[in-house]
Amino acid sequence: MQEKLRQTKKYAEFEAVPAIKAKDIGFDRSMIGAYGQDDRICAFAELKAFLKITNSYKTAVGFFFDKEEIGSEGNSGAKSKFLESFFSDIISLNSKSFNEKILRDSIMNSMALSADVNAAIDPNFKDVYEKMNGAKLGHGICITKFTGARGKSGASDASAEFVGMIRKLFNENNIVWQTGELGKVDQGGGGTIAKYFAEYGMDILDCGPGILSMHSPFEISSKADVYMTYKGYLSFIKFR
Repeated sequence: MQEKLRQTKKYAEFEAVPAIKAKDIGFDRSMIGAYGQDDRICAFAELKAFLKITNSYKTAVGFFFDKEEIGSEGNSGAKSKFLESFFSDIISLNSKSFNEKILRDSIMNSMALSADVNAAIDPNFKDVYEKMNGAKLGHGICITKFTGARGKSGASDASAEFVGMIRKLFNENNIVWQTGELGKVDQGGGGTIAKYFAEYGMDILDCGPGILSMHSPFEISSKADVYMTYKGYLSFIKFR
């Protein structure tokens, strides 16, 4: 019945979004102003990095998930069992034996960067940011060790060892980076898909550019930050 419906009907999902073209911002045109940069700039940087790879020492995979802004729900979100199914297929194609332990160990031994933006300090609303711990526009790709809201509950928190490894990798590849958190405790906060991957024991770290006016119809990012994000993702994919 489902196959018959697919053959006889066409389905579509429509969404109303601001029809604003991306613009250069600033006297030096150093910034990008556009709708939906959270999180299309990270998806763009990730895809650009993968297209640059001709061969890889290790298996490199880029996932593009839907529904992150509403909690990664549904069969196209990070909460689905897609990850387990994908790993099962890869193992089955490359190994004569397969069992649950091999699957769990494969996922646990993987490393990942959660490609998502951070909230750059907005000078018009400085009170909701931690000045000494917030990301700044134009200061490079932002490493976010922990996320969360309401006192950082429901957070993802990367291990110190993995954060140190990524810092070393970025330094060795001349990538400008900074650290930051998602606003002041109990006033800011947010989440990404990282915690759903971390549940498997995988090493994962939130990493992406900072932006101004997050979730507004006209978000602002730094071109330099987006470029460093691309370089950061590329160095991670090539990492041995």
